[in-house]
Amino acid sequence: MVSTEKKPNVIIRAIYKVKLVNFTNQTPSEYPSLKALKLHLAVFLSMERIGRKASDVWRNLPWKRFRHHVFRLQRAIFKAQKDNHKAKVKRLQRLLLRSRAAQALAVKQVTQLNTGRKSPGVDGKTALSTKERLVLCQRLNKHWYHWKHQQLRRVNIPKPNGKTRGLGIPTIADRAWQALLKLAAEPAYEATAGERSYGFRPGRCTADAQKLIFDNLKSNANGMDKLILETDISKCFDEIDHKVMLDGIVLPKEALKGLKLAVKAGVRGEYPSSIKGTPQGGVISPLLANIALDGFENLGNDQKVRTEYTHKSGKKSGEKYYKWSEGIRGIRYADDAVFICKPGADTKRLREDIDKFLESSGLKINETKTKVSKTTDGFDFLGWRFRVNSRGVFKSTPSWENYADIKSKVKTTWKNGTTTEARLKTIESQIRGWRQYHKNCDMSKHSLWSLNHWVWRKLRAEKRRMAQKEAEKARRLAIKGKPLGARLARSHQSR
Repeated sequence: MVSTEKKPNVIIRAIYKVKLVNFTNQTPSEYPSLKALKLHLAVFLSMERIGRKASDVWRNLPWKRFRHHVFRLQRAIFKAQKDNHKAKVKRLQRLLLRSRAAQALAVKQVTQLNTGRKSPGVDGKTALSTKERLVLCQRLNKHWYHWKHQQLRRVNIPKPNGKTRGLGIPTIADRAWQALLKLAAEPAYEATAGERSYGFRPGRCTADAQKLIFDNLKSNANGMDKLILETDISKCFDEIDHKVMLDGIVLPKEALKGLKLAVKAGVRGEYPSSIKGTPQGGVISPLLANIALDGFENLGNDQKVRTEYTHKSGKKSGEKYYKWSEGIRGIRYADDAVFICKPGADTKRLREDIDKFLESSGLKINETKTKVSKTTDGFDFLGWRFRVNSRGVFKSTPSWENYADIKSKVKTTWKNGTTTEARLKTIESQIRGWRQYHKNCDMSKHSLWSLNHWVWRKLRAEKRRMAQKEAEKARRLAIKGKPLGARLARSHQSR
């Protein structure tokens, strides 16, 4: 019988409820339930053995079971929101926010998986040890409903036009809390979100937007007769009205109260609080921007145009008939959108609808990047150049700005790298990723031959410099009469 003298109550409950003899040697497959795992973590934290066993505990957590458990709850939230059961949605969201599985996945997302995981906040921390991750899981479990969000750290990054974009970076703990809230809020938003919005949404990517543009501009769809309205929102993330974002998000009232304090936390050293906008460095910021812009891509759907069709088979083959169809179709990726307008659609009226929609959210259109163009002239969107030639054939190629960007990125990597092997490995990864992104494009004019030749010339020049250094070293050693210098000199002469 295990003695219970001088042991915390949580260990006593764990021993009697879960009936495990040795918690320290337990493997993930032996946990009978998530409740047993919760007690397992509580035992480690209470016995202060987390310092020695933290790495083993974190590595052996049943992550696959965690993901399955969170997905089941998210699917239930999605279905309840679809059926408009508001009370059930809030109840399921509270269950998800209290879940140990969701809390552990949120911590892992911001500390191990995200690309910006090493960006420090105002506390200066760039990473967490395994013990600190487990402690953060405990902190999320106890304080998620009354979380105190710290201020943000300002980081300015360059834009393609030479200007800078300001990012607000939260601390690692605040990012984990935001990731936990996103796990609960995202399925409720997805249940009612627009079908032609592709930015920062699960299961959607830029290739889906590219395919939709192809379907609307190909020769069978008479793409050469259509017009394109390109739009760009000025300072979208910095100017969004807080009320629009918070009214659209679905969360329990305690989590919504904490989120309201988070968006108003502000940047340290600039303002005591924020009255508008959402920080671009936050985990939940893309979701908030999508909520504020939800429905933007559907503007102009009320305009109908009469389209002429021809029977291709049957008794009426060759005869013409008419149908009323959607005159304008919008495609949005975050704050960038294009509207494909059929002949007869009123673009001026569409522009008025856009201004009214953005005015209600506290936003304005960027006049310099907003224009109406013909499909035969081409337009840029998401790093691609779309154009319909005079024969009605649709073509998609990488934009010249995107092409110049990969060239400058490779050259910067070569100049600022460390060893030759490391630089070549990084350049290989960059070019492979660029080609993978543009794999569905016409790459005949973007072969990267000149870039490959430039790298080869730099590599050859570096090899020559290394050979000269070896020859100089060998000559100096040979003058001093050392055998190593003579051998190096002879090997250099043989080359």
